[in-house]
Amino acid sequence: MPITTLEEFTSATFDYLIVGGGTAGLTLAARLTEDPRVVVGVIEAGGYDPLVPEINVPGMMGRTIANPLYDWTFFSVPQSRANDRVVLQPRGKGLGGSSMNNFLGMFRPSRDELNALEELGNDGWNWPSLFEYMKKSESTLPSGLNSQDAKKYAADPDSALHGTQGPITKSFPTILTELHALLFDTAEVLGVQRNPETGNGKVVGAMTSFSSVDPRTATRSYAATGYFEPNSSRDNLLVLLNAQVLKIILEPVEGGFHQALGAEFLKDGTTTSVTAVKKDVILSAGTFQTPQLLELSGIGNPEILSKYKIPQIIDLPGVGENLQDHVYIPTIVEVDAKYETMEVLRDPVELKRHEELYKRQEGLFSSVPAAAFLFLPANAFGSKEEVNAWKSRIKVEPTTATPAPSRPELRRGLEKQYEFHRKWFVDENHAQAEILNYNGHHPSVPGVPAPGKRYTSLVCALMHPLSRGTVHITSANPLTPPAIDPNYFANETDLDLLVHITRFALKVYNTPPFGDAFKEFLMPPKETLQATGTQVEQDERLREYVRETCAPVYHPIGTAAMLPRADGGVVDSNLQVYGTHNLRVVDVSILPMELSCHTQAMAYVIGEKGADILRARASGKN
Repeated sequence: MPITTLEEFTSATFDYLIVGGGTAGLTLAARLTEDPRVVVGVIEAGGYDPLVPEINVPGMMGRTIANPLYDWTFFSVPQSRANDRVVLQPRGKGLGGSSMNNFLGMFRPSRDELNALEELGNDGWNWPSLFEYMKKSESTLPSGLNSQDAKKYAADPDSALHGTQGPITKSFPTILTELHALLFDTAEVLGVQRNPETGNGKVVGAMTSFSSVDPRTATRSYAATGYFEPNSSRDNLLVLLNAQVLKIILEPVEGGFHQALGAEFLKDGTTTSVTAVKKDVILSAGTFQTPQLLELSGIGNPEILSKYKIPQIIDLPGVGENLQDHVYIPTIVEVDAKYETMEVLRDPVELKRHEELYKRQEGLFSSVPAAAFLFLPANAFGSKEEVNAWKSRIKVEPTTATPAPSRPELRRGLEKQYEFHRKWFVDENHAQAEILNYNGHHPSVPGVPAPGKRYTSLVCALMHPLSRGTVHITSANPLTPPAIDPNYFANETDLDLLVHITRFALKVYNTPPFGDAFKEFLMPPKETLQATGTQVEQDERLREYVRETCAPVYHPIGTAAMLPRADGGVVDSNLQVYGTHNLRVVDVSILPMELSCHTQAMAYVIGEKGADILRARASGKN
């Protein structure tokens, strides 16, 4: 019954209404409806097709990006410090949300990062608590590697640290390449050791990542397959597809608070509403659309709301502020043709062979082509003097280069975040950079591989950007996309860091044994890397390359930050929007600081913990 008609949905009475059937939203819905007495409605703007190869087949990852059937395909506003470029900002559209489109990595943050959530004022949000939700959400399959290969590929986890009964299957890739191992050998030459277990909150080092793939079927494991499909026969779970929520309906109640009654939405060209919600309305619309819906509903900065003649209901200046994402720079090189990379699939004969192999859960389509990662502390790519200079720039400055937040509570909250950044920046146990190895020409980078050639990519990402961006409405029309401003390089330290991280990757290409496979640079181009002119001129060419190619890693967070209201927070530690009795946010927009990991696993954690928070409230425990 769960996928319902409009008539069935609008005639129902709900305990909980969830806006967004994405990663956290479906997790929340599945857990709440474990109690057959609890009725949950989910409104999802996209559709659901469980048989799309581009979603399900691991080796096809990335092919749904910018496809409007499955991706909102947002773009940033022009980035003034990145050559005025308008940059793609993907977000999943459909049941499963971005877990449907992502690159399948299952990572955990550092122990200190999760403990910082509690230190910032959020009781119960710490490593011991959230670690249990990580395990609860996952079912980990053994790698099958012998002890020699487990060491070679840094894939030797402690089974006690990983879940075995959760909805999301995670596993190691079934294809581990020789280039993968050579990368780790070279990393050790450069001082970065293998780390065979990063699930314990210690993320620095070279590691093979878990992926959200079930190798028994060679298919993606995501929110729709893990949390929705097994529960799709529940009578108390109703899902309305292809319906876009326009705003939350609120009414004033005693004490100056507001009660969420339900939501107004558009379905098949008709605007309608559902208001029969007995307990809570939950926004799980993601980092870009959760703040948009809050503002459209009258919750946010009054200066922004008044600009579009939206009556202010709650003055909450943190809405849409504090946007962060990992920023990456691509590097791609040609390698010796003896290595099998994803380019072999461009040969019709090889393509046919791998299609046949996939039917046996084997071959390049069966596994994730990006499994080798380096997580680097600052001292791996910067000298002691450079690290100290970078640390000295971690501050809120009322300058045009790094604009201070306009409200004192926002400035206060940012300064508290920066306190952690300063401490972690000089700690060799904290990752400030990630280098991801893709076995081929990275699919997110424009360009067509030359016939017959083989490539490998090192994607260079900044883990803790100092710049803060925004997401705000640009119209009272809910169908107008929000203005997404990542504000790249507002703190110029981010640019300097990415240049140094990229230089580290260039050093990897030129260092044996990984360097022995290297033939020629594709990106950065030869003219960027030529050793002509002064050192300042050479550095500027690389800085220009960073400005021209920077892009997000698709891990946006922070725009409905879980912080005290006095620090610019939008929700409290119970995920309740300030000034309301029963409007919650359950998605990664609540995270106040970017993490040194990919965010898929944390989205499941937030959904799992959100369900326990709501159940505790219903039972009178909070």
